[in-house]
Amino acid sequence: MIPAILARAAALLLLTGAAIGAQAAAPENDLVLADASACKKPRLAAPPRLKESHERYNIQRRYIDLDGSGTCVLMEFWVERLSGSDSPGMRTLGHRFLRAAGKKWVAFKTDLPLFPYLLRAPGSGQVYLVVAPDDDMDSMSAGLVQPEAYVRGGWRTGDPAWVDSYTLLPAGQERGRLFRALASQLAQRTPPEQQTHGERERIRALLFAAAEADKAGAAAPLP
Repeated sequence: MIPAILARAAALLLLTGAAIGAQAAAPENDLVLADASACKKPRLAAPPRLKESHERYNIQRRYIDLDGSGTCVLMEFWVERLSGSDSPGMRTLGHRFLRAAGKKWVAFKTDLPLFPYLLRAPGSGQVYLVVAPDDDMDSMSAGLVQPEAYVRGGWRTGDPAWVDSYTLLPAGQERGRLFRALASQLAQRTPPEQQTHGERERIRALLFAAAEADKAGAAAPLP
């Protein structure tokens, strides 16, 4: 067990080093919003959709190119009323992540509280996954999701003692630039007069998070 844990730790360190190098190579002002669903769906029958109810609603399903392989994984998010309560404070987000493994769908884990946006740097090819709140889905659960940014890591599969998982690595000092870039891309995509309340709040949250990330970066001691 200990050698396996050490091997996984070593692999994560290698992924982190590669991610830091990729971030350093990404040029400024070279980020465009990519289509996260531009991937090949596995040749498997789609799993049955979950049924909506009073306790579970706003079920959303998307096929996402999570790992850059060009093959989609299936991601679902929904709103849950805890214990069936109608209290706004008793709502949370549920999710289901599935990937194709042979002739079946297999559950996996990853650190995404909502569907990600993909920002691509055409010059370097580097891709960033950015999460932002979604008041349109639900203001008391999805609307409280804090912006976060990641770079792709790697899979851990095939270990019967572990649920399959996909590692995402924090974007680090790139966060402020990424949040601003996504806010700008979203603002350009939909004219202000056509933006929903959720879209306006998402842009506002991204800009606020960018300012906070910049302040944190400026306050950090030099190495």
